[in-house]
Amino acid sequence: MTRVLRCWCAWCVPLFLLGLAACSNGRGSLDEGGGGGSGQQPPPKVTIGGTVAGLSGSGLILQNNGGDDLTVSANGTFNFKTTVDAGSPYNITVLTQPSSPSQGCSIANAAGTATSNVTSVAVTCSTGSFNVGGTVAGLLGSGLVLRNNGGDDLPIASNGSFTFATALASGTAFEVTVATQPTRPVQTCTVADASGTIVAGDVRTVKVSCATNKYTIRGTVSGLQGSGLVLQNNGVDDVGVQTDGGFAFPTQIPSGSAYSVTVKTQPTGPAQSCSVQNGGGTVADRDVDNIVITCALIEFTIGGTISNLQGSGLVLVNNGGDRLSPTASGPFTFPTALLTGSTYNVTVAELPNRPRQFCQVSNGAGTVGEANVTNIGVGCFTIGFGVGGTVSGLESPGLELQSNGEKLAIAANGKFMLPSSLPDGSPYDVTIARQPANQACSVENGRGAVEKADVASVTVSCK
Repeated sequence: MTRVLRCWCAWCVPLFLLGLAACSNGRGSLDEGGGGGSGQQPPPKVTIGGTVAGLSGSGLILQNNGGDDLTVSANGTFNFKTTVDAGSPYNITVLTQPSSPSQGCSIANAAGTATSNVTSVAVTCSTGSFNVGGTVAGLLGSGLVLRNNGGDDLPIASNGSFTFATALASGTAFEVTVATQPTRPVQTCTVADASGTIVAGDVRTVKVSCATNKYTIRGTVSGLQGSGLVLQNNGVDDVGVQTDGGFAFPTQIPSGSAYSVTVKTQPTGPAQSCSVQNGGGTVADRDVDNIVITCALIEFTIGGTISNLQGSGLVLVNNGGDRLSPTASGPFTFPTALLTGSTYNVTVAELPNRPRQFCQVSNGAGTVGEANVTNIGVGCFTIGFGVGGTVSGLESPGLELQSNGEKLAIAANGKFMLPSSLPDGSPYDVTIARQPANQACSVENGRGAVEKADVASVTVSCK
């Protein structure tokens, strides 16, 4: 077998193992037996790359054909580390998007066939924008306004979720505050998880909690002398007051709630009556401090009961000045009331007449306590007057006189008086009921009416 090496290039490689002779110059060829062959140069290597723009985050990783990871940290040109044979396909993708801030990178001219060095791949990165929001709870009032980063005000009308209108780029700080607190009722809203930095998604963790403000109900007391005064608010909240000055109920009232202050227990020792001014209303946005309690000593009436009053003209007097003219039996009350602790002294200033009566007072003097005086008694009884006169000329027994159905036997001359007395103003009519034996007696001045004194003018003459 004859081997012939034809040299076709300017350099030759000795092939000792094959026992071939090297050629020194010119083109050559290797022939073996009757056949022949030819060598081929391997394809050249090319690079794959391009440019990156807009990159501000970190961690961007590109891939070519699903491998050959390339970490890109700055804008500008880039090339994958591994070259490829000319004529090979390439396909550039993003394995990991950048963060801090979060960005989204897109690729232009990402795929093709590399016939030469590739420099046309364009990676463009943009920072993502995300919303800031959260939830509101406990809102009852109106007018709540939230604010983000000192602006972007957001009115809130009800409980639930909220989102600020302006989205923020990843990496931007946020801080949510309350720009305007709600009113009607007045509330205080606080913000939890209010601040932070936008990362790679919407912020939904801001929590706004609202609570209705509570206020104190207070006022002043004047004129208090007794003890035991108790004030009450809304029928349940009590406060005891010992002296003049300020008072405050222990339980605060939420804004928008009603309040109603009353006197639960009036003071005693001495007894007083305390009244309330500005006691009711609705709590607004501050403490209620205009309630006024004014206490005054209680005046009590002086009176009692009159029994057996028959005449007219009775006059009672209290403490020498307060006069009362009752006209019939029954209860009576002096027109002037007296303060607790005052003294009273009830007397009879004028006795009744027609008929004339004598009236006595029981329990008429004392000190006014903490109730009306009603136990004074005035008892009246009628004062009677006698009817009589003189008898003369009587010599025989058996003379009888009579008046108003009453008889009187006369045994001797001289003065006589019918046994029964008559009330003042009562009529009388003295006549002869029976004549004495053997005599005739006549009556003079025997008819008339009692006039505030005994009648002694009746004369009986016998013949």
